Amino acid sequence: MKSTKQMFLSIPDTVFVTDAYGYIIDFNRTKPFDNVKKGRKITSLIQDCLITDDGEVRINGCVFKRKTMPIRYKSNVSGYTVMLTDVTEEINVTEERRKVSEELENLAEALKRSNSELENLVMQAKQLTDYAEQLRIAQTIHDDAGHAITDLHTICQMCLKLRDSDPNRYKKLISEGLEICRRSIAADGNRECGSLKSLLEAFAHICRLRTDISVIGVEPSFLKEKYELIERILKEAYHNTLDHSFADTMQVSVDLTESSAKISISDNGKFHGEFEKGFGLSVIEESVIASGGEITFVAESGRGFGIITEWRRQL
Repeated sequence: MKSTKQMFLSIPDTVFVTDAYGYIIDFNRTKPFDNVKKGRKITSLIQDCLITDDGEVRINGCVFKRKTMPIRYKSNVSGYTVMLTDVTEEINVTEERRKVSEELENLAEALKRSNSELENLVMQAKQLTDYAEQLRIAQTIHDDAGHAITDLHTICQMCLKLRDSDPNRYKKLISEGLEICRRSIAADGNRECGSLKSLLEAFAHICRLRTDISVIGVEPSFLKEKYELIERILKEAYHNTLDHSFADTMQVSVDLTESSAKISISDNGKFHGEFEKGFGLSVIEESVIASGGEITFVAESGRGFGIITEWRRQL
């Protein structure tokens, strides 16, 4: 059976006992009293240590939660027992979370401003003489730079959370962020694709969600000229899935005949809120219609998000 002294010394917090005047009689741990000896008047270090209520004190750069209990002898206070619990790390974590939250809010606000600026650029481009060229530039900015910013924003959020808890995952995310920057600068959207299937496989390779691809039928010859537009549609669907659907899998189903092509893109997430065609989807819709195709958006609350496009050979 442990003695009272052993039990006193085994308490994980710092506990010290003083007389009624605040002089230390005993304490069970050195921290935060590494250089303090018994007999020292503790009130010179902790001004409010003899106040019998809970509170916080700072000693040598650390934060302690304090609880003071009076020792009574024949109805008189003969001393005090004070317990100090080190909450420095908890305080630091709380402050770090506050800073991360504030930083994420700033990033979200910056992204919102960027989207607003992009919309203004498109409106200005429509007023220029060379409407088609200016619109193409704006579309490229949104599809490549805008999506890269969204990816980097998501990775930054994850990095802030994993920096200390999972260093290996943190380093991997940093590498993914650098790769996104390289792809954006390289403008690899202009690469040549031998077939629609190879284009879909290339998209699945860079997609951070599982992507199931199904291609049925023989590819019509007229579809090759629409590869760039199809790639933009895939990217727009992918980023809408990341932003709104809480999904982990995308499905791309293609039905081909000699005279038609139907591409259905969907995810297994749960769309929430009211569906609104933002800048990206509006541009995609205009582009598909201008190319002679039809487009339908599927966004029912509680179900996945989807885009269905279809083209037919012009007679």
